[in-house]
Amino acid sequence: MENSPIRFKSCEKSCPLVRELEAQRGLAKKLDAIIESSFDGLWICDGEGKVIRINRASEIINDVKAEQVIGKKMETLIQEGLIDRSVTIEVLKNKTSVSIIQHLKNGRQILVTGNPVFDDQGKLDLVVVNERDITTLNNLRNQLERSRALASRYRSELSLSKKYKSLLSHTIIRSEPMHRVFGVCMRAAQVDSTVLIRGESGVGKGFFARLIHLASNRKEGPFIRVDCGGIPESLIESELFGYERGAFTNARPEGKPGHFELAERGTLFLDEIGDLPLNVQVKLLRFLEENEMIRVGGTTAKKIDTRIIAATHRNLEEMVKKGEFRKDLFFRLNVIPIYIPPLRERPEDIPAFVQFFLEKFNRRNRSNKTILSRAIDCLRQYPFPGNIRELSNLVEQLVALTQKRHIGVEDLPAHVRQPEINIGSLVESDDMNLCKAVQRLEKMMITRALKSCGTQRKAARLLGIDQSTLARKAKRYGIRSDVILHNDA
Repeated sequence: MENSPIRFKSCEKSCPLVRELEAQRGLAKKLDAIIESSFDGLWICDGEGKVIRINRASEIINDVKAEQVIGKKMETLIQEGLIDRSVTIEVLKNKTSVSIIQHLKNGRQILVTGNPVFDDQGKLDLVVVNERDITTLNNLRNQLERSRALASRYRSELSLSKKYKSLLSHTIIRSEPMHRVFGVCMRAAQVDSTVLIRGESGVGKGFFARLIHLASNRKEGPFIRVDCGGIPESLIESELFGYERGAFTNARPEGKPGHFELAERGTLFLDEIGDLPLNVQVKLLRFLEENEMIRVGGTTAKKIDTRIIAATHRNLEEMVKKGEFRKDLFFRLNVIPIYIPPLRERPEDIPAFVQFFLEKFNRRNRSNKTILSRAIDCLRQYPFPGNIRELSNLVEQLVALTQKRHIGVEDLPAHVRQPEINIGSLVESDDMNLCKAVQRLEKMMITRALKSCGTQRKAARLLGIDQSTLARKAKRYGIRSDVILHNDA
């Protein structure tokens, strides 16, 4: 009892200290609770980069236990492969806040920000590091980018599909071979590679060349068509590549751009490329290899952004063997080969072409002619050596000359009604002379070619002979010259 007041007094004196200690312990508990409840990882290192503490979120993010890293320097953790780089080291070097992306050994990516803590003397005392796992965020971002790319591709494919359907609706294609040709043309339109279209005269090579242009990214640019066989050899180089001022007599004072320059950012269609002279073939080859051309009389090469589509009915391989066409140019042209079959190999297209041309010439002639199904069946049996051009001319003739409204079989020309060659008619019953029979066949073929093509030049191409040879034979056989046009006008 005597000592009680003394103990009471001692306790009373110590109460403020106790209360302070208890307050500090309470604050420490709250601070621990804050640190441990953080969704982000927290690392605390001393002024030498040694780990003092990490929270539970850091253990989860880094897939470690606190006792594995506490007391270790950041250099050691890098050597052990736990992290690839340390923001703490960067903070210690620069004495300022630093943010980096770290790649952990468990495959995660984290965004790390280190902040320096200085004591009262300005000495760097602590480094507090905040880290956030962005692996899931990156995955979501990558998925979003892939989804956007996929949506963009679908929109692009849908747009292309609509464009192709629109182009297809303006073409006359019923046969499977021509659907394949159309598909190749649409794929060729998506690239800038050189295209070589091959096929007989009149099959529509020029039409498909323009179709490729309209389906391409160059559709807003010009489409220039050049008939290589229709330009005199002395002028073809200057027509294609242009010429500089004073390049030759009677040249324009200001010079003249050629077709290559006129087709800038568009398409240059070189029809009948097999008729191109060898000296011009060299310049064309240079353009295809380097996209450069030099005007006639010029010395400076000029870059030209022009796509080349070439076409021919001739056998270029045979011309290469004969030295009439450059082999290297043939390979440069034949990057995307497209072959258009003749009309006789796709008779299912004939009825649609007949209706198309019938409507066209009815509008032109302000008439309302129709064609009977039996006449169409007869046309399907005819081989059409002049192909679509011959069919167009024939329908125009029928619309113009048939007096009644309905065009029947009897209105078709005799050579169409009986297209098959009767070998017996070429051989007289009492004359087995082979030479005479060959002459009769030759006369018949020349007559048919001239009627279907309309000009000696085109007929000669169809028959595979020179125009001079055709003119000589026509004169010898007495084929009427008043129905033969010698020019392609």
